[in-house]
Amino acid sequence: MEIRQLQTFKAVAELNSFTKAAQTLQYSQASITSHIQQLEDEIGLPLFDRLGKQIQLTMVGQELYLYAMELLAVYSKIQHISSHDQTIKGEIRIGASETVTVYKLGSVLSEYKKNYPGVTFSLINDDCLPLRERLHSGEIDIAITLEPKVNDPHLITEVWSEEPLVFVGERNHSLKTIDEANGKCFIFSPKKCALRQFFEGYLVGKGISTHNHLEFTSMEAIKQCVISGLGISMLPSLSAKDLLQDKKMKVFKSSFENPMFYAQVSYHKNKWLSKAHRKFIEMILEDR
Repeated sequence: MEIRQLQTFKAVAELNSFTKAAQTLQYSQASITSHIQQLEDEIGLPLFDRLGKQIQLTMVGQELYLYAMELLAVYSKIQHISSHDQTIKGEIRIGASETVTVYKLGSVLSEYKKNYPGVTFSLINDDCLPLRERLHSGEIDIAITLEPKVNDPHLITEVWSEEPLVFVGERNHSLKTIDEANGKCFIFSPKKCALRQFFEGYLVGKGISTHNHLEFTSMEAIKQCVISGLGISMLPSLSAKDLLQDKKMKVFKSSFENPMFYAQVSYHKNKWLSKAHRKFIEMILEDR
């Protein structure tokens, strides 16, 4: 039994998919299938029920998953052992929202890599709720999100910065306030995005219909559609700053004074943090 087989098993179990596990671990699907088959041959019992295109852990698989989590946690600690106390090495698995990655994280990653070349990164972009789900499952080590303040008893969260939100439309839009936008087209991010939930909640609370809307997964696509006059949106100010300065968008006033999101760094309270993890978190929070 090899560590990589247990890593594969854990990924398949958490993602409920051989294909997604292959994409996450950057293995071929044949390698994923082989790893699981080797484990099943060694244990002598099936680990997954194959139900058409769906898979589900068997009782043996559920028991192995608990042991695999313990073994992989110990393995992670062993990886970070160094004969020289000052050596920083290992791997950091980061999840971040698109806006944080584009406008805040790049310089931190560059500086960190320069200072600690022995550390490798993997970075996943996703919406805030799925990122927290990935923290709970152990798929990522650290999540950096932009949303209202996180209140999750299982996570340790630090605020990195306050980021104002703005209601925006194309530069010549006749509308003056967002509260007069009933019947207009709105441009939303996906349903699991905190910004979408906040924006839509505000509109519904004002009795403004959101039936007429467009939805995009990319923040850059949303901005270009706003500039083109396709609709009204809500954006983090830092992502719209240049466009507002160039007068390619206009800001609508609202009865909501100073709507605010927070860039936040989260990790699971039971997560063992290596020196590499701690230095990364310290570097982010030094930038406050």
